[in-house]
Amino acid sequence: MTNAMPINRTSSISDDTLEMITSPYLTVVLPVIYLLVFIISTPCNVISLWLLCFHTKCNNPMIIFAINLSLTDLLYSIFLPFQIIYHLKGNDWPFGNVMCSVSTAAFYGNMNCSILTSCAISLERYCGIVKPLRTKHWRTARKASIVCILIWMFVLTLHIPILSHDLTFPVNQLNITTCFDILPKTLFPQKIFGYLYFGAVFLFFFFLPLIIFIICYSSIIKTLISSQDIDTKQSKEKTLYLIVVLVLCFIACYLPNMFLQVLHMIYKYKGQSLYIYYKLTLGINSLNCCFDPFVYYFASREFRGKLQQKLCCKFNGPEEQTTSNLSDQASAPLTSHKTANKTS
Repeated sequence: MTNAMPINRTSSISDDTLEMITSPYLTVVLPVIYLLVFIISTPCNVISLWLLCFHTKCNNPMIIFAINLSLTDLLYSIFLPFQIIYHLKGNDWPFGNVMCSVSTAAFYGNMNCSILTSCAISLERYCGIVKPLRTKHWRTARKASIVCILIWMFVLTLHIPILSHDLTFPVNQLNITTCFDILPKTLFPQKIFGYLYFGAVFLFFFFLPLIIFIICYSSIIKTLISSQDIDTKQSKEKTLYLIVVLVLCFIACYLPNMFLQVLHMIYKYKGQSLYIYYKLTLGINSLNCCFDPFVYYFASREFRGKLQQKLCCKFNGPEEQTTSNLSDQASAPLTSHKTANKTS
């Protein structure tokens, strides 16, 4: 996550680090990306959260996960202005050390919550489509709420080191104070602790989610393709659209960051750095907040109906039901329409 190994506050900063801090990629390009994400994602997620909380029935796991995903994206967007101001000021943090720790934990914590919630959605779709009967008793709104609470607890626990330390670092040569771009030595007194911590972050929030996505969506696609039931054609199409959005979101937003994070750690071990490019992939990662409303649209029939009503759209054909989402049809066995109704 950071450019250098922990440094004493009294130590001089290398020329390479100074060049990195003053790079226009970090002081111009990155804040522009964050600003665009903030402008687009904030109203979209406010509307999504409003529709999900007050105009849909929270009686199935998909809606619960969608609410949690929308909430994490909104919280992420709310804290983006701090990052925007920080980078526009030449990576000079003006809000104090406490706000640096809180903002950094919120920035990375909400991003990680979003990844784990997307994993939960993937597992819910897998259970609902590939193994609907065997997992029916697990796919309830109550259990989905418990999963969301556990996700938040796990993320907060892993970010205790960030919340409990001063992450600001004065760069006297430039007369600025950075926030989490240069680590103070007090955070990780020994290099091995830093490698273990960031290795755990990579494992739980990038590598394992990637494996889950691959297994779940390959199984779902195989099941949908092998089904010949005409009655489930529309549900299959909506599920495939959902998979496409989630996969594209992961490839476009998360994969570059995962790849650069590994390369950066390797280069840093050799005394070199790819930190500027890693930070730019964080900006690309933030675009995920703009994609997620499309996840709610394709995942929830009720959300689609309510959104269309609020936008005063006219329906062509029969009005969609407002009692469920893909958990009502796509989560059921794809063998017969009668069976699907029984297992929804």
